[in-house]
Amino acid sequence: MAGGLFSISKEYFEYLGTYDQGMEVWGGENLEISFKIWQCGGTLEVHPCSHVGHVFPQLPPYSRSKAVVNCVRVAEVWMDEYKDLYYHRNPQALMEPYGDVTERKQLREKLQCKSFKWYLENIYPELHVPKDKTGYFGMLQNKGMANYCFGYNHSNELLVTGEKIILYHCHGFGRSQFFEYTSDNKIRYNTRQPDGCVSTVQASDIFTISSCRENAQNVPENQKFLLREDGTLLHQQTQKCVEAERSTSMKHPGPVLRPCTNSDLQKWFFQESRL
Repeated sequence: MAGGLFSISKEYFEYLGTYDQGMEVWGGENLEISFKIWQCGGTLEVHPCSHVGHVFPQLPPYSRSKAVVNCVRVAEVWMDEYKDLYYHRNPQALMEPYGDVTERKQLREKLQCKSFKWYLENIYPELHVPKDKTGYFGMLQNKGMANYCFGYNHSNELLVTGEKIILYHCHGFGRSQFFEYTSDNKIRYNTRQPDGCVSTVQASDIFTISSCRENAQNVPENQKFLLREDGTLLHQQTQKCVEAERSTSMKHPGPVLRPCTNSDLQKWFFQESRL
């Protein structure tokens, strides 16, 4: 719940330990208070007839440079072993000095708060929880076109679905270049919510990010890719291989579907962050 959109009683806010005083300025405090409320026995409720006023300035009168540090504090205190999923997608966060969180961990113990696993299973069961199996997550890098990885164009700040997949230099910072290969043969982008799956557009070489099918839902044929032992990515619908191609008509190289050969341009591998 965004920090400017909810109300809470002063007594309950103080019972929960207020905001984390180790955080600075802006960012992450909404996650901290949300996790804390749910894991420590409370509920966040949506009341359609309620009204909360919040005045937004045209330009933020504060720096947002501490947002990553604040989120690291949240991960360290509230996310248990699931914090590793956050670090995989935001490797630069591992380099941030986040201060002492001993007091916040003691607060969690004092309030007898539940685990993050409990939160995922009972409060947000519809959320896809990545497995991040070794060798099947990170930058999806091409063998033949040195140092080029799967990524997407940033045309929408809120959504990734509908974005076109391109190839550009591997940067190692996660975010737009972080993908996960799932047990049901999907290439999934789940650094932002809602996440999406790599798909092909019918009768073309265009690759996009589309909405994923969840749980028992059948995976669309255009989202199924078989990552084979030799590194080739077989698109099961067309029985063609994903190939890296540098086109003069495109600003960036892109993945295309071509008959399978032994070319290194059709060999792919997942590379974890180099940070």
